[in-house]
Amino acid sequence: MNVTFFIDKSKTNKKQKCPLLANVCIDGKSPKHRITYVNPNDWDNENKRVKPPAGRKTDKNYVDNGFREINLVMLNFKTEAEKYFLACELAGIEITRDIVQDYFNGKKQNLAKVKKELWEAYEEFLKIGELERAANTIRNRLTIKNKLKQFETETRYKMTFESINLEFFDKLKEWVLDTKDHGYNYLSAITDKFKAFMTWSLDREYHSNIIYKKFSAPEKEGSIIHLTYPELKHLVNFNFESKKHQKARDFFCFGCLTGIRYCDLAKLTKDNITNGTIKFTAQKTNKEVIIPLIQEQQTIIDKYPDPYKLLPKFSNPKLNKYIKECCKVAEINTPTEWKTFEKKATKTEFKPKHELISTHTARKTFINLAYSRGVPIETIKAITAITREKTLKRYLEVSGDTKRENLIQAFGGL
Repeated sequence: MNVTFFIDKSKTNKKQKCPLLANVCIDGKSPKHRITYVNPNDWDNENKRVKPPAGRKTDKNYVDNGFREINLVMLNFKTEAEKYFLACELAGIEITRDIVQDYFNGKKQNLAKVKKELWEAYEEFLKIGELERAANTIRNRLTIKNKLKQFETETRYKMTFESINLEFFDKLKEWVLDTKDHGYNYLSAITDKFKAFMTWSLDREYHSNIIYKKFSAPEKEGSIIHLTYPELKHLVNFNFESKKHQKARDFFCFGCLTGIRYCDLAKLTKDNITNGTIKFTAQKTNKEVIIPLIQEQQTIIDKYPDPYKLLPKFSNPKLNKYIKECCKVAEINTPTEWKTFEKKATKTEFKPKHELISTHTARKTFINLAYSRGVPIETIKAITAITREKTLKRYLEVSGDTKRENLIQAFGGL
């Protein structure tokens, strides 16, 4: 059931603004709900969003039309409405015009909990997740579900809510590590995602089996690949002959200076710069992030005068390829430890650092350099939108130089 938006130009209020309406089309008729009022000149009819005002916020004649706030209200309204209509369908309730209008008026159906089989509940889990989660999370959940289906088919172990026990987990470990020869952290990922589904199902009273809470396959910490301060400085100032390498370096280094994920960097526009800050909503967490803009970041922005895009445009695979090439050309080739986890052993090898660099290295570089150079943990958490210190510490690696400085500070002079 799809919620769409439009403005009714036949009606205006005293400020000459038109009603912004949400509607759902059922049998040729559309129950409607007024969200707010907007200036018709601010409405982007093709994308069904409020357009940002012309110019920059620092311009003398700039007038903020509240586009961010209104678009966020629309997004939240659409998400919650479609989530409710999906829950109705899953409960066997046919969506009618009256049900939609009742919802718009604040009245909801009584969605009694019904018992579901495991795979039926898993499908609901995935569908609900499509309304709430980022694209990568949705893909990962589907991949794990398909892997579990493959396990059931190949081992002939019938998966039901009642059969999820320690015997099941032993068979799953054997199948993942021995039969399929996956690394240990793949087992950890499957266990973590499956336990999340079981908890979600338990909360909805689809089962009462809590044995799954005993399943344990903690993720093993791999190598934290990041640039040192001298390496980052060298890369920032390196004179690349290739334009694509210059642009890839600038995109990557902007990430090193801000800690912003690739998926958010790729969407930044000039409108995200306001009052000396970078302001955006993180795709993965849907939380607002505000980062002070410093001169080193501004220098990169000023290289690209595009009136809309903030940084050069790259797909993630292309940027991963180009930044490895950049670091190789710049001779960032320090032998670097790389760990892989097999079923019964940890394999360690050393590779030139440029072979291990990826887009995510930028975020790790920001966190490590900020921490090692004295930025408080709370500030790093605020900038990166990481709420749990346990999650943040997974990114950190105390360098040998930092350890030496800390020991000298503690014991030097004895």
